Amino acid sequence: MDTFFKGLGGVCLGTLSGAGLGAVAFLTAKALLPKQAEAAPAHTVAKTPKHEPKLSARQTILEANRHLIANGWRPAPEKTPTPEERRLSSVALESLSSCSGTGVGFCRFDYRRDLQRLSVVTVPSEPGRPSVGRVDRWW
Repeated sequence: MDTFFKGLGGVCLGTLSGAGLGAVAFLTAKALLPKQAEAAPAHTVAKTPKHEPKLSARQTILEANRHLIANGWRPAPEKTPTPEERRLSSVALESLSSCSGTGVGFCRFDYRRDLQRLSVVTVPSEPGRPSVGRVDRWW
């Protein structure tokens, strides 16, 4: 029985040391080899636009509008909002395109910079009542 446990101990120790050596080899290779994006030809790596708008969910449309205007975006609504849509949005921004009068109460604000277009969708800060919207999504 004693021989059995000695043998089992040797197997366990050998397995642990093998696993440790494997981990060291993996980490060394990872540190020494270039990242895939760095190794790939320049034409195959997707590049992020330099001037992508830095918006954040839950910021007010007033904060988002200030940031966008400061970064060269200009109001460019795709349609003229109705007086009711203006009331629902609770803001007098030129970029307002429309608001839904039912459901969540989304409002859409549109911008343009050079050939780029940007739409920002907000939800009311006080659901069910006209209120300054908070950014929900943008594209």
